[in-house]
Amino acid sequence: MKLSRSSIAFSVALLVALSLSAAALACNGALVSAGSADNGQGVALRHGQWLVISLKGNATTGYAWKVRSAGRASVLKPLATKYVPNPNPTKLVGKGGVYKIRFEALAPGTTSLKLVYARGSELGGSYTLRVVVR
Repeated sequence: MKLSRSSIAFSVALLVALSLSAAALACNGALVSAGSADNGQGVALRHGQWLVISLKGNATTGYAWKVRSAGRASVLKPLATKYVPNPNPTKLVGKGGVYKIRFEALAPGTTSLKLVYARGSELGGSYTLRVVVR
């Protein structure tokens, strides 16, 4: 498959922008990561930091990780959810990927975060995290 020059240029520009953004956040200590190993645990943030939770999933099944409850809205604000498919050079269907759910710490306090892996009303899993903002 041949890619056009414009799609290659756009992909490179996007990759550079994302890399620079991630590097800036990491350098400033503004990004805190959590994953499946942190389910049921707690995490501490500072005001203004971002929390990114990365959880495996498969969008081709209809299931998706969603915020069920972010607890106290004055403490933690949901920002975005993005699905990143795993590399799939052979174009196989159903390869899976990672959901990245981003939050911002707004003010000091404690809250509980609950995510669900669901398709409509069908529940496929859940994730909880106690968040303390200092």
